[in-house]
Amino acid sequence: MPTTKALLFGRRRGRAVGLVVGFAAVVTLALVAESTDLPAASALTDRLLPLLVFYAPGPLAAAGAYARCGGPACLAVGVVPAAVLGGFVLLGTVVGVPGVDGGSPAIGDVTVSFAAVGVTSAFVGYCAGVTAVLAADLLGLGTGDGDDGAGGD
Repeated sequence: MPTTKALLFGRRRGRAVGLVVGFAAVVTLALVAESTDLPAASALTDRLLPLLVFYAPGPLAAAGAYARCGGPACLAVGVVPAAVLGGFVLLGTVVGVPGVDGGSPAIGDVTVSFAAVGVTSAFVGYCAGVTAVLAADLLGLGTGDGDDGAGGD
């Protein structure tokens, strides 16, 4: 039962916050680099941004589940790209950042699509991480004493 509670609600709040905030920082940095006029930054983010937006939430959620960060933190990882994109466009429109056009009505659709893809990916990753934890416990590779290794973190 302690393992189930740790998987659902999380025992490691510090790691959970670090997972979500760290991923948000990386996505924000990639979006800022994309909006600059530097060719090297643009070339890097052309390859990095799709990886962050579409592919990273699943493995991050799986790692978060395996680290017992909890379901809410793992699913929040899926919303991060959409929230950062929406915030970036809103801030860029209000402040007037060059290259950011928030006047397009399609930006809302893109943000909702990013959220749907991210949450779906994060859910699948979370399920894979939970399966890995339960399989490790079943095979005796876990701690086995009811303590999930959360130790005071």
